[in-house]
Amino acid sequence: MRLFYLVLLVIGVVSGCQPADKDPVSSRLLIDESTVRLQLSPADAPVETPLKLKVSGEDIVEITGEISGISMYMGRVPLKFSRHDSVWQAEFLLGACSDPKMLWQVELELTLTDGKKRLLKQQFHSSWQ
Repeated sequence: MRLFYLVLLVIGVVSGCQPADKDPVSSRLLIDESTVRLQLSPADAPVETPLKLKVSGEDIVEITGEISGISMYMGRVPLKFSRHDSVWQAEFLLGACSDPKMLWQVELELTLTDGKKRLLKQQFHSSWQ
């Protein structure tokens, strides 16, 4: 029984000595226009960590898109969006490379209620954890 409490104490001490995590709910506004808003979270876009893009706009009925590396070829990351109330969301991962501040580009095609299509392109940097 003493061994059990000793193990719990060691786990508590070790986990308490870990550095505090960055705020996981912080986000970065990539596009903020009157008709559309594009948000990335977490804001520092750490590689090999689940990231989320949120797109909001009243006239959007469908979104397709992908992310590609600009400063280094890393292939293309397809984005699959789903709608949650009035916000479209896609979750994805970015791969790590030798550049600690890799430049990426998100490219989205929005289909609007009137049938027109709108292309959005925006660049952002990822980070190492």
